[in-house]
Amino acid sequence: RRLLPAMSSSILPAQTLGQQSRTTTGPLRRAPLNAAIIDLLTATRLAPYLLESQGDEALALELYAWNAAMAAACMETLAYVEVMLRNAVDRELSIHAREATRKIPWFMIPSITGASQASITRSIDETRARLRGLSEHRDSRDQIIAGLSFGFWPQLFGPKHEDLWRAALNRALPGADRNLRKSVSAKLDRIRPFRNRLAHHDSLLTQDIMFHLQEMLTLVEWINPDARRWVEAHERVSAVYKKRPVTPLDTLVVPATNAWPLYLSLGIYICPPTRNFRPFEYLAFYTDGEVKPKVARLRHHRDNVEWSTAEAARLTALAGPTHKFDRQIGAAIAACRRDGWTEGRYQIFMLSKAEDPTTITLTAPIPHTQTGRGQGFVRRHRYISHHSLQTATTTDDLTQPPPEM
Repeated sequence: RRLLPAMSSSILPAQTLGQQSRTTTGPLRRAPLNAAIIDLLTATRLAPYLLESQGDEALALELYAWNAAMAAACMETLAYVEVMLRNAVDRELSIHAREATRKIPWFMIPSITGASQASITRSIDETRARLRGLSEHRDSRDQIIAGLSFGFWPQLFGPKHEDLWRAALNRALPGADRNLRKSVSAKLDRIRPFRNRLAHHDSLLTQDIMFHLQEMLTLVEWINPDARRWVEAHERVSAVYKKRPVTPLDTLVVPATNAWPLYLSLGIYICPPTRNFRPFEYLAFYTDGEVKPKVARLRHHRDNVEWSTAEAARLTALAGPTHKFDRQIGAAIAACRRDGWTEGRYQIFMLSKAEDPTTITLTAPIPHTQTGRGQGFVRRHRYISHHSLQTATTTDDLTQPPPEM
C-alpha cells in the first residue's frame, strides 16, 4: 500500500528529488506493513515521513523510527550539556553571592538576579511547588537547582545581565570570549527551540542535526575542553545520524577551481546561461582533490543575466525590499567586472556566505581517494545528499549506501 498525504503541488518539486535509500544485496528492503501502527501514529503525524519516502509507508515507518532514535541520542547529549552548564553557572553565582558566608542562595538575592528577579522567583517557586508535590522534604537548594528547566538558564545570559556576565558568569564559560556575552546567549537561544522540538517528539527531518551537535560541543568546550572530549567520546548522535534510511539528493556538487574562491569572496556561483539543473537546496564545491568544508544554502537563482557595467548600475539603483536580490546581483556583477570578468550573459546562484549559520560547515574537507585520468569526483556536476557530506570521511563514503539500522 502506498499513501501520500494531502499536499499542495507547489511542495512536490523540492521534495521529490532523487533519494539515496538503504539497500541490501537484493531489491530495496521493505518492512511488512502494519496498518495498526499507521492508524495509531496517524497519517497526519506521518505526513513528513511519507513525503520524504515518496509515499512508501514501510519506508516512512523506518524513517519515523530513525527520527525517534535520533531524538533520543540528541536528548542524551543535551542532558550532558544541560547538567554541566547549570552546575558551572550555579558554582560561579554561588561564589559571587558569597553564599558560604551569607547562607542565602544566590537566586534569592535581588542584587544578584537584578532585572530578572521576578521571573527567577517565579521559576524557583514553581520548581519548589513541583518538588514538594513529590515529597515534602524534596525542596533543598541543590534539588531546586537540578529541578529548574533548561529554559531558566538562557535568561541569565540576556542583555539585562551584562554586568553579571562580566562579574561572574564569564567564569562559568572561560573558553568563551569574555567580551562577547552575546555569543553564549546566541548559542543557548538556538539550542532551546531544538530541545523543545526533541521533547515534543517533532520531526527532525529538516533540522541540521550535526550543526546542533557542534553547537552543544562548543558550549561544553567553553566550560571545559576536557568536558568536550568526554562528551564526544560518549555522544551517539553521529552514529545514529549515519543510519538515516532516506536521504534526498539535495546538494549540487560543482567543479570549483575558480568557483571556490569566488564563493568565498562574494557568496555566489556563476556558470553559463541555460545550463540545466534539477532542484537542489545546497551547493558544494570540489577542487584541489577534495570537497571543500563549506556547503552553501541556495538563496536565489537567476538565469541569463546580462553581465555588464550598465546592468550592474541599473540593478543596484533599484529600491525597496522586493529588489533585494536585484541589488545583490548588481553588486556581484560590479565586483566581477572589476576583477576582469568579460561582458556576456551568465547564470547566477546567490548562496549563503561561508560564515552564515545556514551554511553547513563540515568538520574537515572530504578528500577524493581515486587518482589518474578520468578519476575526478566531479566533471560537470553531480548530486548527493547534504546528510552524506556531513558523515563522509572520503568521497568513497558518498557513493556507498547508509549502514543498516
